[in-house]
Amino acid sequence: MTSIAHVASIALGAQRRLHVLSCAERQLRGQGQLSTAAAHGISAYRAVERSSLDVCAENLANLAPANDGAFTPTPEPELA
Repeated sequence: MTSIAHVASIALGAQRRLHVLSCAERQLRGQGQLSTAAAHGISAYRAVERSSLDVCAENLANLAPANDGAFTPTPEPELA
């Protein structure tokens, strides 16, 4: 059974790797060293990490209880 903490940990790792990728790409571009091959490699790796985030989002949605309208919160009465 997958836990919410486990899925969140995987999502956090993917998000961190995406951030590192973005920083590296920006640095290479700023130095004029971003080749076409490197750009394609970064793009492919970014797609894998985004796919991982999509799967995590789907798993989290399946683990969290859905609000199917069965519970409708009522406003608290004002205290006088």
